[in-house]
Amino acid sequence: MSHTTKIPPAKYATSDLPTDVAVGTIVFDETTSEHKSFNGSSWDAIEGGGIGTQTIVFDSTGPSYDQIQGDIPDNWKSNDASLKGLVIGTSCTSIGSSAFYYCNGLTGSLVIPDSVTTIGDYAFNMGFSSDSWSGPLTIGNSVTSIGSYAFRYCIGLTGDLVIPDSVTSIGSYAFYYCQGFNGSLTIGNSVTTITSYSFGGCSGLTGPLVIPNSVTSISNYAFFYCSLLTTAYLAPPLANVGSQAFYVSGLTTVYAKDAVASGWTLGAGQTVGGKTGVTVIDWTNYPNIP
Repeated sequence: MSHTTKIPPAKYATSDLPTDVAVGTIVFDETTSEHKSFNGSSWDAIEGGGIGTQTIVFDSTGPSYDQIQGDIPDNWKSNDASLKGLVIGTSCTSIGSSAFYYCNGLTGSLVIPDSVTTIGDYAFNMGFSSDSWSGPLTIGNSVTSIGSYAFRYCIGLTGDLVIPDSVTSIGSYAFYYCQGFNGSLTIGNSVTTITSYSFGGCSGLTGPLVIPNSVTSISNYAFFYCSLLTTAYLAPPLANVGSQAFYVSGLTTVYAKDAVASGWTLGAGQTVGGKTGVTVIDWTNYPNIP
């Protein structure tokens, strides 16, 4: 892993690239418009190459940018409010805990590339939290775990929220109070538990909410204050839905898989996860949603 300190890489023409520098030095080749890394004897292009691209953050003081090759360590840019832009490189396979904690000046879209497999606890907690528009979140198709508090209070993230099928675990409070999301919520087919407060306060997310067959339980306050999620298709049995899972949500209708066998009572006036006045309907052929 190589890492510079808010100093833009030097620019050279291809014919002028130096050979008296340390292995891992990164420069910009103006002739080919590529970032390159020195391997000890020659220069390798890193965009799209086998070692992947570097992660780059753009700093509003200077202005300048910092870069890192490889995985992003714990606390890398924690509490750095001067950061404005972030591009996560394809050389990154893991984003460390609190890597961008309270980087609340970040703007624009956030793309987690397919190279990333884990997102640590508090990784983006209170980042992208300005009141102005920021942009959508894309989670790559290799991510398997999203840590607790990973995107908590990222209120500037907008659009749909898609949890890909690769994800098996979502930590508690992972998306708590991400109220800027104003589209649908898709939960992938490998998640097993919807943890406490994981989507609590996501008041802009629209439905219907589909809980896939892989999910066996929904914890308390998982969808607390999700006021626009009015319809849910639920796979877990009633006994595995926390008594406050949908507390102060917009839930009005539940289509339950194998409802009677799973402990549900059909009809209007039911209480589901702390939400009263819910109509429960049997949905034997779930998840074939009309």
